[in-house]
Amino acid sequence: MTINQPILHSLYETITSVAKEAAVAAGAVARKGFIEASPETLQTEQKAGFFDIVTACDKAAERAACDIIWSRLPQSRILGEESGWQGEGETTWIIDPIDGTSNFASGLPFFCVSIAAYYAGEPVCGIVYDPMREELFMASDGRLMLNGDVVSPFARANSDRHVELLSNAPYEGERPDLAALEAYADLVTSFRAVRRLGSCALHLAYVAVGRVAVSYESKFSAWDIAAGVQLVAAASGQIIAQDAKGQRIEANEQALGAVKRLVVAQAGFDYQSSCLSKLMADGRL
Repeated sequence: MTINQPILHSLYETITSVAKEAAVAAGAVARKGFIEASPETLQTEQKAGFFDIVTACDKAAERAACDIIWSRLPQSRILGEESGWQGEGETTWIIDPIDGTSNFASGLPFFCVSIAAYYAGEPVCGIVYDPMREELFMASDGRLMLNGDVVSPFARANSDRHVELLSNAPYEGERPDLAALEAYADLVTSFRAVRRLGSCALHLAYVAVGRVAVSYESKFSAWDIAAGVQLVAAASGQIIAQDAKGQRIEANEQALGAVKRLVVAQAGFDYQSSCLSKLMADGRL
């Protein structure tokens, strides 16, 4: 079965509209929960360990997003961080209701909602919404937008010495071995600065709009990167994704779960000469 272009364009517009509505609704739940923090809203459960938590607000934000999607486009399947796979249909949604939950629970206002939508395996839109700053980063129809305005990022610099690197490595939950510490030391001595901000999705969004030149992550799930890689692609940025064996793969819907190491960078950044490129090639990160 095929669908003609005008109908497909209209469907894409509907999906994008629903994605924005769902992201803002989930963000409103998260913002309210953050501002009106209480033992109830901050009630936490451990997932992978003390370093990986979920709050009651994460679950409520995901429900808010899913309710909007189900009401507008019931023929959808949704992968939510807190609920797993639900539903059936050619429209697929990947949702992280609060990316940066540890920040959220600790009172640090750096977290976001991440929603990516696909139709028949093709990306339709990616949204990263920061409810505390009311910033909505969106990739749709080949364009990168911030709060509805088209963004055309430019490279402030193109080499390690002159840019900042965003990375949440080294990661909590286990003591870094000597090799990991040495790799981190290489990053610290190569880049002008290395920042651990605590939200993978916002890291990718910041690269996309040109607030930072490059980001590296290696401990994430599909919902952490699904929207962000669409943002970087819309900005014509560089996306270097590797699987568990270090092989280069495409960060598309079908392969998101197989991506284990990810570098995103602005188009003008000299990745081949970067310390990151060498560390990735050697398998040291």
